[in-house]
Amino acid sequence: MENPEQGYGAGMSKLLLGGFVTLIAGCASVASISTGTGVMPVHQRPTYNSPQQVIYRIDDYRYITLENYRDCRVGGIMKWNDDRKNLHAVIEKYPTWGSGIWQGKFKIDPGDERIAIATFGCGDKNCHVWINFSNDGGLTWDAFSSESFSHSYYSPNRNSYTRSDIEATEVRVTKDGYIYVIPSHKTFYYRKHLDGSKNQRLEGISGDERCWPDDSLKLGIKEHIDWVESCEGNRVRKPPFPPLEPGKYDKYDLSSIPDVKTPSRQDRFTCDPSLNPVVEEE
Repeated sequence: MENPEQGYGAGMSKLLLGGFVTLIAGCASVASISTGTGVMPVHQRPTYNSPQQVIYRIDDYRYITLENYRDCRVGGIMKWNDDRKNLHAVIEKYPTWGSGIWQGKFKIDPGDERIAIATFGCGDKNCHVWINFSNDGGLTWDAFSSESFSHSYYSPNRNSYTRSDIEATEVRVTKDGYIYVIPSHKTFYYRKHLDGSKNQRLEGISGDERCWPDDSLKLGIKEHIDWVESCEGNRVRKPPFPPLEPGKYDKYDLSSIPDVKTPSRQDRFTCDPSLNPVVEEE
């Protein structure tokens, strides 16, 4: 697992360089819901006669459902439902390796337009919490990956040692479109912001804003990396923290994360296994 106190400079250099290359290439690290890396085309997936069930309720009219799932261990099609609008839109079709239900904590106080939902997927090497987001009230969705975990109890490999880390990690979404990912096994958090644009593209894991120069666009790649490494080498990682400009955040200042309560008070996804019992593979 990543140690935030060691090797940060080299890692940040690679992250920044990769970010600049991505920017130059004009391509952001957002996976399309239906065509993202590792997602099997729908026509290649079997169809399961499993009853639709509500796996997360936000309030009286907004909720998330799961359908076409083999059992509760394997994800199917997740839908965003808003009964006020008669809207039932696909959020996620078969996340990578099918482990689609996020097993950690999740709280959301959604706005009318900006919404984000956590899901979970495992690739060849790691599992990730994925953030599925909408800027148009749930009509259209996109996604980016955030915190990674070694293959876990919830992945096809069924290693159990990261289960507690996953279950204690929390995702919070505020009404004004801020997304907070708070890994339980680290001393810092990530923050992203939905800007309300229907064409917004978000990169994956974020760097904090204390060590991000305001004139970053005017700096060359090497100047930018040197500035960030110098800042990281001298920064405070424990309270009390120096003041920041309004709107900026320090990823080590966990006390600055706003509390979020889902109107229904639900704080985890649920799946009733009795509706489609597990069928063990031979």
